[in-house]
Amino acid sequence: MIEIIAIVRPNKTSATKQALIKTGYPGYTCIRAVGRGKKTVEVILADGKKLKTKLVSKRLFLIVVEDVAKEEVVQAIIDANWSGNEGDGKIFVTKLTDSYNVHLE
Repeated sequence: MIEIIAIVRPNKTSATKQALIKTGYPGYTCIRAVGRGKKTVEVILADGKKLKTKLVSKRLFLIVVEDVAKEEVVQAIIDANWSGNEGDGKIFVTKLTDSYNVHLE
């Protein structure tokens, strides 16, 4: 099994969800995250003021899929989030060795 960790812009959350549904992998965990890359980012506030910041709001998707679905799911995430600008996102892929369900019997 593979875990795909996708960090995307908040305004692309809905597009990412729809892309996962279309690929047949609607199960995911989505977390609000704040982070930074290598560069300081200029953010334009609602009142038009510009603010330089190192922390940027993002969404973190955690998706677990079978090995054979890795390329399809990663490509769907890229297609849903690519705008050609810096900060479109980052995707990490890791191999899972085990998983367990926690439940009452």
